Amino acid sequence: MKPYFTDSAVEIYCGDCREILPTLDRAALILTDPPYGVNLAYDAWQDTEENWYALMGAMLPLMRAQAEMVICVSCQIRRLPWVYQNHAPDWLMCWHKGSPGHVSFVGFNDWEPLLVYGKPKGLQMHDYLSITNTERMGANGHPCAKPEKWAAWLIDRATKAGDLVIDPFMGSGTTLRAAKDLGRKAIGIDLSERYCEIAAKRMGQGVLNFGETA
Repeated sequence: MKPYFTDSAVEIYCGDCREILPTLDRAALILTDPPYGVNLAYDAWQDTEENWYALMGAMLPLMRAQAEMVICVSCQIRRLPWVYQNHAPDWLMCWHKGSPGHVSFVGFNDWEPLLVYGKPKGLQMHDYLSITNTERMGANGHPCAKPEKWAAWLIDRATKAGDLVIDPFMGSGTTLRAAKDLGRKAIGIDLSERYCEIAAKRMGQGVLNFGETA
């Protein structure tokens, strides 16, 4: 499949990740933030809870087969029993994000569990990160954007320079931008051509100074 966008570090594909992901090279890390299944207004996806279960039931095995390590936002704590019964993670990470200072459509917790499969090869990382979620609804043209420092913290600890990072639910391209700035290769996939265009434009922005990430 021809990429929607490519540069020296990044490839972006517009299409269904269930079809595209198995055709890609195996990655050191899949870092991703799937649709939450809480009726958020995504551009090209019906964000129902029924669709979330079907999507994650298909994608969790595909992601585990495609990367040495997978870090995936859990999308509601009450769904963890289903996750453990069907696709039990090797461990959980605690993302302490603090109070966002505004009403959240995905919950009121000041922390969020991240599902983790596998472990970084030859690297050490901890199961707790504290990155304030300063992104408001609609940031970067996406209803549930994550901070670039969040992605950078995880990529910096789970991968080495030159490693491949994949985000099959790319959205506005936060994971790709952080991976590129840290000297990794990155591939992103999204159903929405509008999000692909937003992400492609972000790849041309200047390097973000993450400060101390190690």
